[in-house]
Formats: sequence, structure tokens, C-alpha cells
Amino acid sequence: MKAKTSVLSAGLAMFSMFFGSGNLVFPLLVGQLSEGHTILSSFGILLTGVLVPFLGILAMLLFNGDTNQFFSRLGKPATFWFSLFALAIMGPFGVLARCITVAHGAYCLLFPGTPLWLFSLSACALLFLLTIRKRRIVSMLGTILTPLLLISLAAIAVFGLASMPSISAPDAGAWNAFKEGIFQGYQTMDLLAAFFFSTFVINHLKQNRCSETTLTAFLKSSLIGAGLLSIVYVVLVILGASYAPSLANLPPEQMLGHVAQLALGPYAAPIVCAAVVLACMTTAIVLTSLFSEFLRKDVAKEKIPPALAILTTLAIGFFISTLEFSGIMKFIGPILASIYPALIVMTLFSIAYKTFGWKTIRVPTAIALAVKLLFAAI
Repeated sequence: MKAKTSVLSAGLAMFSMFFGSGNLVFPLLVGQLSEGHTILSSFGILLTGVLVPFLGILAMLLFNGDTNQFFSRLGKPATFWFSLFALAIMGPFGVLARCITVAHGAYCLLFPGTPLWLFSLSACALLFLLTIRKRRIVSMLGTILTPLLLISLAAIAVFGLASMPSISAPDAGAWNAFKEGIFQGYQTMDLLAAFFFSTFVINHLKQNRCSETTLTAFLKSSLIGAGLLSIVYVVLVILGASYAPSLANLPPEQMLGHVAQLALGPYAAPIVCAAVVLACMTTAIVLTSLFSEFLRKDVAKEKIPPALAILTTLAIGFFISTLEFSGIMKFIGPILASIYPALIVMTLFSIAYKTFGWKTIRVPTAIALAVKLLFAAI
């Protein structure tokens, strides 16, 4: 494989890895809450939603994609407990349940009035069947869905920007808009995703770097992946700010579908909504598989069958999803806001360790966590 093709495919893979269900919601929410400060709010979400996750991939690259080696610097127990926490919050206690609620929000634009519990129960039953056969299903859906979703987003961007109302004049809340962008960037959980999902990208770069070093190939690939992600985020922030009045009374999971209806009309919007539903389900399959495998192998020590591990994962995800998107974020949001600064410090000091030999990591990580908790308590 030529170096340019390898770099391009890795960049697109990075974009796909970070662009999940929450990434369709949070930039719109940032725009809606920006009160006209689209530049500052965009800058905030680009910092924590783009720059920080790509630093996470860089850190994992320097550790050869070995999560055990990466987390063991915090102490031997951290390898298990951090993995359990991260996979739980990305799985049934967080992102998995959030995927179901976002899919429900899009589904309701096609079939209004569908109860969340009924949709969630049906989705979990379908997820069980798909996870059992994930190798065949996910590859097929991923090949079809990524282009479909990108085309749909491009259509929303072009028609939405062409016909969008004017953005209200900024008020005095510039700092609040920037902080909201920072906070919503946390909610994507993409730094956590970088720790666990970047291995296949790193292996791809190592195997196909040709005459380039792995680090050089990574930097070039990151420009592609981060560039695409940044463009999508900024466009969605602008759309969220422009359509803010009509989004005011909508739950977050229905915002993209509503903007699609306004931009594309009632006939084109169902295509976008179908793409969102399928994309969320594809992400949910991967997350269900990851957590159930960890539950079976690392927690239960392979004493339970795979089917029971999947059922347990989906049962938790079902009950959490009934809290709705806003309800899920009420308990996940404060957790992420508290731990994310510490995760960022851990990432930066891990890069410094491999680059400059800086060995200290526990103390600065603990200080970052303590300071954030102190400010939250004040």
C-alpha cells in the first residue's frame, strides 16, 4: 500500500472512530447555548472534542497501543479498575444507552409517538442478535453507513447553511459560551475512546507506513481526521446557533432530525433519520461487544457464557436508556466534568514520559482531580 493511501485511510478511520452518536448531538447543543458566540464555543469544543482525543491517540502510539502498559503507570490495580470504569461508562451506563436514545429521537421523526421503553426494548433485542453475529453485520453496515451518514451531513450542511436564519447578536456571555464548548467536548468521551479504540489505527500505520516513520504517518493522518471532525463540529455549532429558537423546546436527541427537516424538507429528512438510527445501532453493537467481553473475561473470569454477558450488558443499557438522553447526561455529565481534567493531565504526562523521560504521573493526575473536585464543591 502506498504511503499516501495508508495515511488517507488511517485519517478516515480516526474520523469514524471518534464520530459517534453523541457527536451528532453535542455540537448542535453547543451552538444552541452559545448565545451568538459561535467562534468561542466552537473553539471550546474543538479543544476537548478534537485536540485532546488526538493527543490520546498519540499517547497510545508512544506506548505501542498497549493499554496495560499505559494504565499501569498509575499503579497495578489501575489496569483493571480504570478499564472497568471506562468501558462501563462508554458501554451500558453511558454511551450505549445514549446511542439508543439518539436513535429513538431520530426514529420518532419517522414514527411519532413511539414510547422510548418500547423502542429501547426492541433495540436491545436486535442488538443481542447482531452482537452474536457482529463480524458479518458490522463490516457490512460500516461500509454502507459511513458514506451515507457523511452524505447526509453534507446535505444538511449545504442546505441548512444556505437557508439558515441569522444568528442573534452576541451578548456578554462569552466566557460561558467557551466553557459550554469545553464541557460538551467532555461529553463526547472521545479521549476514553482513544485509549481503547486506537489500537487498530496504530497497527494500520505500523504495517503500511512505507518509507515514513510511524509518528510522521500519524501526524499526517491526524491532520485529515482532525480536520474532518473540526469541519463537522463547526458547521453543526453554526447550525445550532442559527436554529436555536426552533430548537429551544426540543430534547437534544431530536435536534439533528429537526434541523434536517427544516433544511431538506419532510421528504429528504427520513433518509437522514434512517442513517442516524443505523449509525447509532452500529456503534451500540461495538460497545455491547466490548463491555460484554470484558465482563465475561476479566470480571467473571470466563465463568459465564458469552450470551449471558451480552444479556447482562443490554439489560443494564435498557434500564439506563429509559432515563432519556437528558437524564443520562445528568449523572454522566458531572462525572466526566470531574475526571476529564485528570485524564488530560495523565495523557500529557504520558507523552512527556515517552518524549522527555518525565516519570512523574500519579501526583499531577491526583492534583488535577483534587483541584477539579474542590472547585466543583465551592
